[in-house]
Amino acid sequence: MKKAITLLLCCCALALGARGMQASIQPLKVVNDNWMSKPIPVKSSNGTVDVMTLMRAFHAVWPTASVQAIIDAAGDNSYYQHDEATMPPGCHGIVFVDCEDFNWAYFHHMDGATQDVEARNYLCDNGNLWFVISFAEADNKVQPFCCFYYYDHAKRMMTPQATPFQNLPRKWKDSTLHYYLGFEYDQTITVEETSPAGENWYHQYTFTGMAHVYHNSTANPYEDMDEMEEEERLPEDAELKDEDDDRELYVNVDGVGSENGQYSVWLRDKNTGFVTCILVTENTAEPRWAQMQDGNGIKVAIDQIAAGDCLNALFIPWDADKIFVEGCPDGRNVWSYVIDMSTKEAIQLPTNEGLVAIDPEKQEIHMSNYQYAPEGGRYSMERVYTVDGRFTGKEYRIAD
Repeated sequence: MKKAITLLLCCCALALGARGMQASIQPLKVVNDNWMSKPIPVKSSNGTVDVMTLMRAFHAVWPTASVQAIIDAAGDNSYYQHDEATMPPGCHGIVFVDCEDFNWAYFHHMDGATQDVEARNYLCDNGNLWFVISFAEADNKVQPFCCFYYYDHAKRMMTPQATPFQNLPRKWKDSTLHYYLGFEYDQTITVEETSPAGENWYHQYTFTGMAHVYHNSTANPYEDMDEMEEEERLPEDAELKDEDDDRELYVNVDGVGSENGQYSVWLRDKNTGFVTCILVTENTAEPRWAQMQDGNGIKVAIDQIAAGDCLNALFIPWDADKIFVEGCPDGRNVWSYVIDMSTKEAIQLPTNEGLVAIDPEKQEIHMSNYQYAPEGGRYSMERVYTVDGRFTGKEYRIAD
């Protein structure tokens, strides 16, 4: 009798434990509001770290109904798929898992489920991983969102990171965003923007080997990416201006979309060979000297970079996302810019004689600016700026 009671109590405890696990499922709003607050340790029983390894680690901290559906359906399989016709009992959606080739997993809800989820691993040039997971709710009570983690193999830790969509150039106010994490081997992230009236616009983010960076926005859906990538070829006569261990920066005259000797600036990944056109100069852009009377730089649109003849194109050593570009479009003044390749934002510096030096240790940019002397003639002043275009107050007269 005692054995029977003990067995009954154990069964009740197991049942309550199972219910407790089910009750621990988090609403998507809780996940969206809090996911950046916790690094996530990763355990791997066989030493392999694939998309399911990182998804399970994420689920241990932020359990959701959609990820639970993938785990329940796929189990320990490294490859698994089923469609509507082959759904297992209790699974109200389509499940796909591929840890062998694409490191990609998703659950698309059907009647009876309320969430969608998609997750991918992206292999970095240094051997570590980005783990990206996106969620959407069927009833739209929570707007779709993405969580970005950098996984360090040595530390066995997933660290939450800011998403690359912070400065996404929305086409419509109050639009809704939905995220697609590439397709098969393609590692592009597409952000679908939907207007209140139901119109669609697509923002493409390409993977550089270390991060996702904004590429372009277009009316074409994701399926037209092959066409877009076909256009991204380094021009044969492009001139190498700067390089670091992993990247090369080129300038080309008469580049894409340019006329009258304008220039294009190109980024090439040494490891993958992937090429991106960063910008095309617009040498008819209006002068902005009058807007920079306080000595600080100003923001300008990426399509208003007047930098041809393109004299300099350099990487900013302490900020991997930024480059320095300058040129002489008017035959008199040198126009200089700091450009953020990830956000496509640019700052024009209020100087007219060009670069003197870039100081990596102090993280300063030294520029030359001519001024007119009261007694006639002119002289040059060296001025020092931060990478965000702020004048530090340091200036020195340059000896004649």
